Amino acid sequence: MRIAFTYNVRHLAGGLDAAAQEQAEFDEPETIAAIHDAIEANGHACIDVEADDDCFATLRELKPSIDFVFNIAEGRRGEAREAQIPTMLEMLGIPYSHSGALTQAIGLDKALTKKVWRFHGLPTPRFVLFGEDLRQHTVEALRFPVLVKPNAEGSSKGLFDGNLIEDPSDLLSKVEEIRSLVEGAVLVEEFLPGREFTVSVLGNPGYGDGLMALPIAEQDYSAFPPDLQHFASYEVKWFFEDSDAGRDACVCPADLTPSLREEIEALAFDAFTAMSGRDVARVDIRMDGDDRPQLIEINTLPGMHHDPNLTSYLPVSARAAGWDYQRLIGEILDRTIARVTGVSEQGPLVVVPELVPTTDAARLISW
Repeated sequence: MRIAFTYNVRHLAGGLDAAAQEQAEFDEPETIAAIHDAIEANGHACIDVEADDDCFATLRELKPSIDFVFNIAEGRRGEAREAQIPTMLEMLGIPYSHSGALTQAIGLDKALTKKVWRFHGLPTPRFVLFGEDLRQHTVEALRFPVLVKPNAEGSSKGLFDGNLIEDPSDLLSKVEEIRSLVEGAVLVEEFLPGREFTVSVLGNPGYGDGLMALPIAEQDYSAFPPDLQHFASYEVKWFFEDSDAGRDACVCPADLTPSLREEIEALAFDAFTAMSGRDVARVDIRMDGDDRPQLIEINTLPGMHHDPNLTSYLPVSARAAGWDYQRLIGEILDRTIARVTGVSEQGPLVVVPELVPTTDAARLISW
């Protein structure tokens, strides 16, 4: 097939300055080249299209000569930026990989994502969203400690080591600090003290073999330096994980009992389907104080760094499954092609549940 490949390329290394953080979600030129080569190694022609201000005209010109787009573009700006290229492609009538425009827009918004999961009765930590009005009484609705996060950022942008707040009197000043650094609202979420996992999900309900999970990766906090808090902060992601010691902090496959592994995978599948995910995504899950898994976030454009010496969770899980980088890209492509060409080997896998109170965390999606 003839495939256009849309992406945003990073020109600055990860750092604490604003310019580096602005490009933190973009991919390095070497990763872009590796994905291009992997698409061609899987037997397809690949045409690179950088998702810049001219890409709509480029895609419109390419439309007659391509079969679909392999899209990993993060978008240039705005609260729904991950939906920008999918929206253009839908306007042009060009099929594309990864989740649809609406899923990409909602998935970038942490609070909206949690509301979708709560509607489906899926467990996720309690939270408060701070916009323009920083009301003191909202603090009293939360159990401390809490984690302060930008509501619509990825790659741990604005999620610094000091964002874990123990004392309620320190919360509003931290919220104001983060709001001064990033655009939009700030999410304050109850911090879960247990183990943290990430589950890479591939597939589409109703096509091929449905959904599959790659080996589950876990953060090993015992490998963290003593001055770092036990969560995936910006400092952990950009200054620790890719060090020799930091690579040991990612364990894959995670040491899990069969029953807990199945429970975590089922929760990731539920989260993916509730969000109408497509082709591939990564779901972050953390254990609460009673050792029950809860949903933290979904990444509908999971990073695919090509270098095995750097921590990128989807490729880490793929390698644990015995896949090389070429096969990882091929597996995503195969699932996209099956979906966009309408190749389906089975009926729908998802059943519509009866409505229940949103506090009910029972499984609502059958597989």
